[in-house]
Amino acid sequence: MVDRLSRIARRARRVVGSTLARRAQGKTPSAPTTEPEPDEVVPVRHDPVPELVPPPDVLHVVVVEGVPVDYGGRTASILARCRSLAEAGGIESVILVRNHSPQLSRAVANMERRGHLLPGVRVVSVTDAFPDPTLEGPPDPRALEAPEDLGDRGWSTVGGGRDDRCRYEEGRLVARRRYSGGRLQHEDTLGPVGERLRRDEFAPDGRLVRTIFGDDVPGGRQQHVALRRDGRPMFARVFERPRVAKGRPTELGTTVFDEQGEPSSSHAGFDEVVHRALDAVIGGRRAVVVVEARALDREMAGYDRPGVATCYVVHSSHLAAPGDDLGAVRPNFRPVLTELGRRSPVVFLTERQRAEVEAALGENPQFRVIPHAGPESGQHPAVERDPDLVVMVGRLADVKRTSHGIKAFARVLKERPGARLEIYGEGPNRAGLAALVTRLGLQDSVQLKGFTTDPDAVFARASLCLLTSRYEGAPMVLVEAMTQGCPAVAYDIRYGPSDMIEEGVNGFVVPPGDVKALAAATLRVLQDDQLAARLREGCAVVRQRFGQEAFVARWFDLFHEMSDGPSPTEEKTSDESA
Repeated sequence: MVDRLSRIARRARRVVGSTLARRAQGKTPSAPTTEPEPDEVVPVRHDPVPELVPPPDVLHVVVVEGVPVDYGGRTASILARCRSLAEAGGIESVILVRNHSPQLSRAVANMERRGHLLPGVRVVSVTDAFPDPTLEGPPDPRALEAPEDLGDRGWSTVGGGRDDRCRYEEGRLVARRRYSGGRLQHEDTLGPVGERLRRDEFAPDGRLVRTIFGDDVPGGRQQHVALRRDGRPMFARVFERPRVAKGRPTELGTTVFDEQGEPSSSHAGFDEVVHRALDAVIGGRRAVVVVEARALDREMAGYDRPGVATCYVVHSSHLAAPGDDLGAVRPNFRPVLTELGRRSPVVFLTERQRAEVEAALGENPQFRVIPHAGPESGQHPAVERDPDLVVMVGRLADVKRTSHGIKAFARVLKERPGARLEIYGEGPNRAGLAALVTRLGLQDSVQLKGFTTDPDAVFARASLCLLTSRYEGAPMVLVEAMTQGCPAVAYDIRYGPSDMIEEGVNGFVVPPGDVKALAAATLRVLQDDQLAARLREGCAVVRQRFGQEAFVARWFDLFHEMSDGPSPTEEKTSDESA
């Protein structure tokens, strides 16, 4: 132990000393002379909060891969940033969604219902933003047919889900339609053995907007043809489906068509389509483009327009599994942390993550830290705190390890039988988690509550929040919880919990994956009313450190640097020093 502590101290002195020396000499960042050891503590550097000054006149464009209907923390944090920039500086925002989805309109409606989408913030897909001067055509005749009238035309409710209609010929299923709220979403044409040959997707107004050729089989090829308003082809993508679960498709080429539906150009990837959509969204204005996903980095690296600057935001851990080797960078993160990060700013959500990236790859002045901001609304006014209620809020997916919270609660109930755990969120693991609750006999104490549109009220009622993720970028859920005076017990993962939780002040962190320690810390809070009260008071620290003013000051300062050189604050300092 003594040897290890000495090694950490030597490393800390070496990193800090070399950093200060490079700054004093005005040298560019360089790679570290030694690789950090897997369990080594890396010292962090702190950026002072800049003075809050008026922002530059720029359009804020956020580029994302997709937006789920029941979106989670990442999308919520992007919408919160758009809100803050609009309210504090009148900045207009556009969220450009790369991947076409017929569910995007439902996702936008959910944003509006949850109060996350303000006037001045638009959400638009690349398909809708792509330049299209054609006149809107009539609805497809199929979209005008009511599902209840299809029985007379050979369609049946047998062979599909509640909202499906199926058509059979000579005993074989040949077509299936999917409806939502009485509106036709898509129609599938099926082959001799049930394989999908074609899918036609429809807009809310009934127009045919995209046709997909090919099935969703692993490794199979597909062609997606996006249609103009008048029904002619606009662009077509060919790609190979991933061969493994959670893999990504391989782009094989894109063809762009002119207004008459004739092919005009072909491209190896999807870059040209995304860039044209961006041009249409920006419309010649000064703009800052913020890239929010690593799958978009390469496409956006080639986007170079006068008056448009690009930065990249890192939302999750850059470390390859199991995540304890600081030198093992995930391959899809390496471009943004190396060559792209030398040309454009890269925004991290925690100082610890930036420090560990720089320990492995060298200090970089383009690396910024802008933590999430807490909600401006303050504490929920009309909810009574329940001293026995513990909550978890998040997507029910493997990375969140919700099962650890359930297993820990089984231990808690042995000593605190009146305690209750409410789990909010949806996702692919819901059925498995419900089965776990039943298998452990916790049905009376643990509830899967589904998705919530009012997390503030959830946290305002609870005495404790649990976070059991495998990794995070900076869990927005902790900021939301503590804004409502709800302390947290979390795994000490990369990244976020140790940046937000002060041990014994507003919560506790425990070793990652240690269910027994998670249960013990939970019991410690539930069984000590005085401690629980102190932790609730300590949550005010988060409101101070993650306040709105510091958040917008950091973003405005970055916008000034990207769009017109030094910010007004830096210019004033420079003039006074001359």
